[in-house]
Amino acid sequence: MRLSLLNAMLLIFLLAGAQFAQGDAAVPARGGWDGGDEIALELSCNANPMEVRRGETVTWNVTLCNPSPKPLKNVFMEVDFDADVEPVAASMRPFEANVWKIEEIEAGSCASLTLVVRVPKPLRSFIMSRSISGEGFVSLSEEYSTGEEPYEIRCDISARAEGMNEPVRNSTVVTVLGEAGAEVSVREMGSGNYSSQEMVRVDKGNGSIEVARNVSADHSPFNLSLGENRSANYTSPWFEMIDVRNWLAGNFTNRSQTNATVLDHWSYTKLDENGTVLISGEGRRAAGPQDIDRSPQL
Repeated sequence: MRLSLLNAMLLIFLLAGAQFAQGDAAVPARGGWDGGDEIALELSCNANPMEVRRGETVTWNVTLCNPSPKPLKNVFMEVDFDADVEPVAASMRPFEANVWKIEEIEAGSCASLTLVVRVPKPLRSFIMSRSISGEGFVSLSEEYSTGEEPYEIRCDISARAEGMNEPVRNSTVVTVLGEAGAEVSVREMGSGNYSSQEMVRVDKGNGSIEVARNVSADHSPFNLSLGENRSANYTSPWFEMIDVRNWLAGNFTNRSQTNATVLDHWSYTKLDENGTVLISGEGRRAAGPQDIDRSPQL
């Protein structure tokens, strides 16, 4: 996704632009003049740091050098990010969105552009409730997680000066580190009469999960008609498992019930950086789902 400069006055402060004597360039990409083999422009780029966490900033440094004996005129440089970033600062005012223009780079000199961006930090939170009841075969699977997977942000840069045969291109990749979180997995399967109520709250901001459940089920065979004298007969007893993995506090536990003819209990699970709570009791508990605050700060 291209870097979106939403408001130049708010998101960009101006640093002093720089031209300096040409020195050694780190792995530059090179482009030539139209109709000739002489190198006209060298483009190098780097990022600091190369590994970053969500919510932190990365600085991209781009250097354009002119090794030719004549000045470069009207140099246009385009910057494209392949993932979401939040612009923080730039050392030059953009010519248009994602494009910078340098009027002239003198022979044997270089020009630089510094971009500072922030890696977005997800602050998504949600609370939901649901209710299921009926007779039949049940196969329920639910998973909730606040962990974050690692990924990469690639910055592609291209530049072209007046009279060049084609743009010169270079790129740099930054790794966004994964982050520990909490995980709750619920599995239920069986045939017969089934009823359950559940309330869940997931907070990506602090990595916490809360799940409150009421479950009531009686086992009995269930025959499902498939038409044309065909049917499927389900006779599975009830199976239930709650698997809890709290990577924030290093707690891991589970509770399971197998080959049951009756399920009739409530459970409450909470995972956050302070630890893990997993409690349950027999019989229905009308207040179970209300253990979760109905008015969280979303």
